[in-house]
Amino acid sequence: MLPRLEPGTHRLSIVVPGLGPARCVVDVPANLDAPVPLVLALHFAFPGALPDPFTGGRLLESFRPGLAALHAVVLAPDSLGGRWTDAINEEATVALVRSAMQRYPIDPKRVLITGFSRGGEGAWHIGSRHQELFTGAIPVAAPVAGGEQWTIPIYAIHSEKDEIVSYRAAKEHADRLNASGARIEFHTVTDLTHYQTAAYASYLADGVRWMQNEWK
Repeated sequence: MLPRLEPGTHRLSIVVPGLGPARCVVDVPANLDAPVPLVLALHFAFPGALPDPFTGGRLLESFRPGLAALHAVVLAPDSLGGRWTDAINEEATVALVRSAMQRYPIDPKRVLITGFSRGGEGAWHIGSRHQELFTGAIPVAAPVAGGEQWTIPIYAIHSEKDEIVSYRAAKEHADRLNASGARIEFHTVTDLTHYQTAAYASYLADGVRWMQNEWK
């Protein structure tokens, strides 16, 4: 399904078996001599029935500095419509991740799901439902979603000034998970509003460093 690509950034239309074509931006690192991490990065909400082509690439441009330390293969797909919590998007993203793991030397112990806003909601939802596949989750400015039984580490990022997605709901959810024994770190941002997506990259980098320690 996903071809083996040269190092660099690529925009593709990939046929997902049973679902049809899906657009995806793929970052491939320069050095693939040893197993590398894999990141699934889910974009924010969009107007209309479908996102503009390669909306995933817009999210990737914002998040790339925060993910840079991983030197990972990064998948930034477009939603097939609706929210990332919809079954069609869950099926497509899991298929893309599994295909990438067949095409590239991916370290199965370092497979991260992240996303911003509705994409972060997808990270909560899909990450909680596929903990046999993902080994860490970093939802950013995200509505709460998914199950409450977690065995993989989570680093949640949310701003007190978020005027769109409730900071209180996100913090209370993290507190519940922590009380239940989940490995979760909740990072409070004090100086950003919801729409400053690219400015969250430095906090994402903090989350990546935390996740790398959890993976040791």
